[in-house]
Amino acid sequence: MRPKYPADVAAAFVELDTQSQVSAQRLAARSSLAPGAAPPDPPVAVLTRLIETMFFASTATEEGRSNPVGAVFAGSLAAFESERPSWDLVRLASTVAFDVQHVANLASACAWPRSCLAVVPHEGAREGGAAMDEALVIAGIVTPHRRQFSDLDQLVRVVAPKPGVAAVFRGEWEIVRYERGALRTWMPKHRPHLDSIEKAVLRVQARPLIRHVRNYLLRIVDGMVELGRGGLLAILGPGEGLPQLFCEDGNQLDTEVKRLAPPVGFGAALLEMSDAHTADAAPDPRPALERRPRGADHALQTSERVHRMLDQIVRMTTVDGAVVMSHCLDVLAFGAKLPPPKAIIAEVFTATPNQRMDESWALDARGTRHRAAAAFVSGYPDRIAFIVSQDGNAATFQEIDGKVVYWPL
Repeated sequence: MRPKYPADVAAAFVELDTQSQVSAQRLAARSSLAPGAAPPDPPVAVLTRLIETMFFASTATEEGRSNPVGAVFAGSLAAFESERPSWDLVRLASTVAFDVQHVANLASACAWPRSCLAVVPHEGAREGGAAMDEALVIAGIVTPHRRQFSDLDQLVRVVAPKPGVAAVFRGEWEIVRYERGALRTWMPKHRPHLDSIEKAVLRVQARPLIRHVRNYLLRIVDGMVELGRGGLLAILGPGEGLPQLFCEDGNQLDTEVKRLAPPVGFGAALLEMSDAHTADAAPDPRPALERRPRGADHALQTSERVHRMLDQIVRMTTVDGAVVMSHCLDVLAFGAKLPPPKAIIAEVFTATPNQRMDESWALDARGTRHRAAAAFVSGYPDRIAFIVSQDGNAATFQEIDGKVVYWPL
């Protein structure tokens, strides 16, 4: 098999992004763009240049150190300076060329993974023209703004989290990653677990603004990776609770588990935040000078509450054992020692970069956290477990088509 190149990574991103639900959300967001506004997507040549530069920058050093760094591409600076910004921009008085040397030099100024380099075409570049990929510049450093829930960040990010690795994101969702000469994706064809969780949180209501429920789960995982302590997040199937987890087949209730009473309603808080921001964004017929965002205080309070919950859940994962959540994302307990599987797990498979699930994965060679996650989902196709190792590797365990599958994130 020939090695993969930046053009292959760009092509994989375009293909997977087009197939994903994120693409549908992006198209909906585009319909509300102002006339003449720059589209969020870079041309393929520009995307290839972004990936190539970031990949080589990941292997460069500054004062003997390599620093993780990310770049956010926008068609113009207006994307970072809008009236309701998704990003806070620290703007350079004079732009610098987007090349390996400057990316490596500025990497330490970014508080990875919270902030990234803002990359835009040079003012003289022809949009979509042959010269555009040769005229990218770094305009500053951007940090995610405390954005309204309805403000969808659809910009493309290319990040270099460690030497020899480049990953491409749509907003906060990783689409494709290049590592060790191969492509790795987390846009699985089999996503019934996440779809089912979103429906449970939404209470079977059509609310397009909360299509990012899974993104909040990924934020928890990102927080676990950032802490570097490892952890396990176990999400039960529909209708299940702690009694179903610990008392089936005579298993005794784990006396070490830290049960929460009442449960922390993370899913309900997401729904409340969506409602608050939807009401705040409703059209206001009053004259511009008389307008004040309706429900703005409540919208801000709900956002702050969600982020406090998110941080608390991440901290709970540092306690030995699992954080257990219901299917509608109520946090039921933490520090839970999960019960053994009902039957011997014959084999665990791993999802390969081409999304096949027929490659054997050695569970016996892994630690107790991995074995507990595999046991949690074995025999329960509606459950999903998110696991982070102390070395920073993240993955899910799911039962798909009767197989226990380890799916790297």
